[in-house]
Amino acid sequence: MRHDIPASPFSSSSACEDFSHCLPGFTLTHTVHLVSGLDLGVVKTAADVLDGEQVMVDRWAVTRCGDVLEQKIVFGEMTERRAVRLRERLAAVDGVLRARIEHHFVRAR
Repeated sequence: MRHDIPASPFSSSSACEDFSHCLPGFTLTHTVHLVSGLDLGVVKTAADVLDGEQVMVDRWAVTRCGDVLEQKIVFGEMTERRAVRLRERLAAVDGVLRARIEHHFVRAR
């Protein structure tokens, strides 16, 4: 027996351009988490990627945790599709071990 499960509206294959109409009074923000070895060149390369894409970064934290660097990069004012594309570009940076993205609805100020 076959059961078809509808695609999530948040999956990358069906990414909506803008969910702000779904929740009035909220904005969609995105957080990319990157994990790499102890190579600050990965941070510089990630910055170059974002600069080339002309991305505004709201917050960027780099922390050392044992033998790895963890980067937490927060973007606002961006569509889900663009955020997913940026995560893919950052995941492809040489030295990145893991990359994931979170999408958050934040109450507008």
